Amino acid sequence: MKKILKDKRIIVVALVIILVFLLMDFNQRMVLLTKMRSQEKELSQEYENLQSTRSALETQLALSNSDIAVEKWAREEGGMVQEGDVPIVLLPPSNPIPTQTPQQNAVVDEVENWQIWQELFFGD
Repeated sequence: MKKILKDKRIIVVALVIILVFLLMDFNQRMVLLTKMRSQEKELSQEYENLQSTRSALETQLALSNSDIAVEKWAREEGGMVQEGDVPIVLLPPSNPIPTQTPQQNAVVDEVENWQIWQELFFGD
């Protein structure tokens, strides 16, 4: 009878140890799952940002290849004109107007050494 009780205790202790190891493994897997879900959220947000950047760049590329954009560049930056246009070129004035700088008169107060020492020791 005692041998059966000892065998049952050994089996119960072994089952408890196995259960503890299973719970530890489950806990580790839950922590890993939480980390992976947060990484998934970060990566999906980054993917959405990249998708919106891509669509904006595609739109900008399509607009830059349009005839309107090419004509705007040619007229504004390229300095080109079409037939019938009269080009106007603004030149800087040949004799720039000189600006007068106000003269500042420096006022120098001469102070004697004894006045400096008096101010240092006695102050106002």
